[in-house]
Amino acid sequence: MNPTFPSVPRAFVTVLFVLLFPCLHAANSSGVAVNWQAFLARHDLVWDKLPDKFDHGAFLGNGLMGATVYQEGERGLRFEMGRSDVTEHRRDNNRLPIGGLVLNTVGKLQGGTMRVDLWNAELSGSLATDQGTLRFRSYIHTDVMALICEVESTGGEQGVTFTWVPGEGQDKMNQEQFKDPPNPSVITESVAGLPVCIQPRFAGGEFATAWKETATPAGRRLVLSIADSFPGNGARQEAAATVLKTVALDAMALQTSHRAWWHAMYPKSFVSVPDARLESFYWIQFYKLASASRPDQVPVDLLGPWYRNTGWPRIWWNLNIQTLYLPVYTANQLDLGASFVRFLDTKRANFVRNAYDLYGIADGATVPHTTCYEGLRGDGSRAPSYFINPGDFTWALHNYYLHYRYSMDHTMVTNQDRHAFYPLLRGSINVYLSLLKKGDDGRLHLPVLHSPEYGNSADNNYNLGLLRWGLKTLMELNERYQLNEPLMGKWRETLDTLTPYPTNENGLMVGANTPFSKPHRHWSHMLMVHPLHLLDLDDPANKELLTTSILHWLKTGDTQKGDGIYGWSRAGAASLYATMGDGENAIESIHKHMDDKRFVQPNTMYIEGSPVIECSIVLARSLQDMLLQSHGDLIRVFPAIPTAWQDAVFHDLRTEGAFLVSARRQSGRTAWVRVRSLAGEPCHIRPGFSGPFTTTVGGKVTIPKHIGNGSWELSLAKDEEALLIADPNVSLSIEPLPMAESEANQWGRRERKPGL
Repeated sequence: MNPTFPSVPRAFVTVLFVLLFPCLHAANSSGVAVNWQAFLARHDLVWDKLPDKFDHGAFLGNGLMGATVYQEGERGLRFEMGRSDVTEHRRDNNRLPIGGLVLNTVGKLQGGTMRVDLWNAELSGSLATDQGTLRFRSYIHTDVMALICEVESTGGEQGVTFTWVPGEGQDKMNQEQFKDPPNPSVITESVAGLPVCIQPRFAGGEFATAWKETATPAGRRLVLSIADSFPGNGARQEAAATVLKTVALDAMALQTSHRAWWHAMYPKSFVSVPDARLESFYWIQFYKLASASRPDQVPVDLLGPWYRNTGWPRIWWNLNIQTLYLPVYTANQLDLGASFVRFLDTKRANFVRNAYDLYGIADGATVPHTTCYEGLRGDGSRAPSYFINPGDFTWALHNYYLHYRYSMDHTMVTNQDRHAFYPLLRGSINVYLSLLKKGDDGRLHLPVLHSPEYGNSADNNYNLGLLRWGLKTLMELNERYQLNEPLMGKWRETLDTLTPYPTNENGLMVGANTPFSKPHRHWSHMLMVHPLHLLDLDDPANKELLTTSILHWLKTGDTQKGDGIYGWSRAGAASLYATMGDGENAIESIHKHMDDKRFVQPNTMYIEGSPVIECSIVLARSLQDMLLQSHGDLIRVFPAIPTAWQDAVFHDLRTEGAFLVSARRQSGRTAWVRVRSLAGEPCHIRPGFSGPFTTTVGGKVTIPKHIGNGSWELSLAKDEEALLIADPNVSLSIEPLPMAESEANQWGRRERKPGL
């Protein structure tokens, strides 16, 4: 039967219930046909020539401990070590350098190669010297705080040695600026029969590095661990104990347990697009995120678990930490975002304290410009007053909200003893309420506040957007969960009388009487569009406003002179364009990000004088926004695909409302879409079909409700799945798009031109 709908496309729907990978049609192949090891191998970071500096190095990590590997001098391969929680514990509690493990060759290095095996999270390589050859393999175990390095050598290189070179363990910025006393000198002593390098701190406590080298049938094996303790001095015993425990474990069992975590992480979702360089960049970012984040560890700062000299040694709140976590939600990698949620939960008292210290408000919550891992300002030397902004914390809570919306874990709102989201958002908005003043126009206005890195302005769009989002969210949560909030009336009145966003002929302004008139890398004045999604872009007037605003923002910058628009600005532009459904400009912006050699390194790390890990990671969100969006209670499938992309496929990307969505684009058209409900939430979807389609749920044909503009309402109970399909003969399998061998492994090395 082909029912006809008045004024809407024809469709009939089949419903199919599945638990994991459904059998959809007997005539069609279905399920996930991804050889993950082979697929990720084409994205491995590969060096045809050894990197000769940290910024270009290979990197390993387990969410807390990290290593960056590169050639040092004529006879050394350096493993520069980092651990995220090794900090100064005085003044602003900056990160501290630890030191490096150096593999010392006997002869002079004449060449070498390296490869990061993404699937196994391992680094392997070969070194050639004038005395012989070496092969090495290394990884940082996912659960054990240990670096394992195995070496095989031939000829004169059988005399290769390992040396630990301690870092200075000093906070040089504050020593130079404030003449702080240096930390005491390092101590090397034997603990439990092992050599241990101990760095005492002036403020108390210590961090320590222990290692043990053993012979193997093929060569030698070194195990190294780093521990931190404060205020006590137990790090030396902990590091030594970890090394001894690791050495005693069966090497194959240790490797197997390490790999098992990574093999479970990657397949939580799948993406393949007809752009080899971008597809590789995307998957490398999830290797990077998984190297930097674990649910039970500290949040990810600008360095991640690695360490390099930096001007930004803490957590930055005016964009950095928020954008870093943006890709985890759609990627169905909520565990990689849980460290941020945990941080906000466990440090809630300090965010309340910040509001009192900064604004004199007892029932507020906020952050200064930067904080340590305690969520505190410190002495303010790294958090200057002129950058302090109430919106920075509200934006961070938007990430918490996304974690809730993508998981539909209701306890994140209702269990306020364990979860801090609602109390913190309420406190964040209380800060705003204390600042609002009614003007002669009868509207509520914000005073002069900072628009990140641009300058100060009253009624700036950055803070107006975040205030609106916070008010709307609090009201929606109160209605949904019947929280009986006594401030509901005040919130509604504030939202109704809040001044509109300032605009002029060039679109959205920075603030009242402050036009956007100088190059600026932040898109802060457009935050209400992405990622807050407060403007309905189905409204032509709003779409025109945003188009004008983006073009003016981008053309005001001059990338040839190195000012204004940076690589990561292009990631923001890509997501803004994708929100408008403009795939052509979105992919152009993505390419400009990847091609910005001022900042994007061959290993995909991003360096602006100092490392800023989030600036490449956020590009993964830009690609996701082209493939799938779910704001405004509407799932949008392939909303911003460029014409050149005739084919694309994704599997188990997650949306708001806790839906897992899979889809395939074939020959320039959406071929099929599969939606699985994890929470039984209302399902509204715009599948992007260009003609009739069929749908199945629970083995019965059903007709979805058309809700306008190519969007449909599906009735899905928890754990039910719907298949929407345009061509009954199309394959339903999930498999990678083809990639030429010459297009693989474009990151890590620069010894060939892409595509050659």
